[in-house]
Amino acid sequence: MRYLLLLSFIILSALEAQTPLENTTCKACHPIIFAEYQHSQHAKASIWSDPVHKAIWDKHPYKKQGKYTCAQCHTPSDHTLKGGKGLPTDNAAQKDEPISCQGCHRIESIEEHAHTNRNVIQTKPKYFYSADVKRKGKKIIFHETSSFFGLFKKTTGSPYHDIDYSNDLFYTGKMCLGCHDHKQNGKGFSLCDLGVKQGGSKETCISCHMPQKLGTKVNLKQTATHAYHGMTIHGGIPAELSRYIKLSLSTTSDGFAVILHNEATHTLFAQPLRLAQLRVSIYRDDKTISLPPRTYVRVIGTRGKPSMPWLADTVLKDTSIKALETREEHFDTVLKQGDKVEMVLGYYLVNPKVAGKLGLEGDASTAFTVLTKKVVDF
Repeated sequence: MRYLLLLSFIILSALEAQTPLENTTCKACHPIIFAEYQHSQHAKASIWSDPVHKAIWDKHPYKKQGKYTCAQCHTPSDHTLKGGKGLPTDNAAQKDEPISCQGCHRIESIEEHAHTNRNVIQTKPKYFYSADVKRKGKKIIFHETSSFFGLFKKTTGSPYHDIDYSNDLFYTGKMCLGCHDHKQNGKGFSLCDLGVKQGGSKETCISCHMPQKLGTKVNLKQTATHAYHGMTIHGGIPAELSRYIKLSLSTTSDGFAVILHNEATHTLFAQPLRLAQLRVSIYRDDKTISLPPRTYVRVIGTRGKPSMPWLADTVLKDTSIKALETREEHFDTVLKQGDKVEMVLGYYLVNPKVAGKLGLEGDASTAFTVLTKKVVDF
């Protein structure tokens, strides 16, 4: 019996060593943040949880070659994948925490490269970076003092990890740009470039995508708010981000114009799979007049035709809305008194024309998501 127990312990230890879960201890002290994380794209970034990523990967020639080069950003927590060698397996890290809490909070710096940026991860155990304006520049190391022969004890910091509040990347939002800035394919062709212009705005990746929400960030010390960790506009907080997109209407001699002002510090929907649309409807008496939508898309391809990202070498079309850009769309319909004009800006996570080729028909990614809407009485 003793040998069976020993053998069971060895087997369980070996399995745990293969797929260690880095978030296991985080959720005990940060339950609100951990619950939000479960619904974020960071928790669903692998091929096991992201149908779009899987659809692209299933067609990628690297799959047959046994190389998975997406791990740096999509599954950094799966330490069985090193340097693009090997394929993702059905393990706990891939399915439960492909991008763990530690994966972000251990980013020491960002190396800028033409192909794609790289996160430099610090290696000190239980040492994490975070942002707190009141503690900026400080390093909180766990310390325990006792008095009256050990009867009274006082602690500072967390008993589970040290916290460094001096890393400027966590205040500027640039800690996100190791993965979310730009990407080239093997031909040196730019597949995606968000064109981030944070320097001219008070907003950062964090202030927009991780706004402060009610609820303590840690159980050990109650706080009024915490940074939202459910970061994804595709199922989390479209309403939060809609305030950075302003829609207005002005009349012209031969119709009217919709003015779209992008206050975001990056290009909207720069990824080549996306398709954004401005849909305008006029409600007149008991009729609805739906005007032809205006589309915003970046189409890439080769030899004059759209192609998969790894084959592309040219931009066939680019109508995407750039950072801090104001776009004016003219419509040649003359408005009448009493008209009600509805302006809707939304997007498809996957362009419907591409979804069929990827086998994503009927998937949630093919639904039209409203980002912002405004109604004007004329």
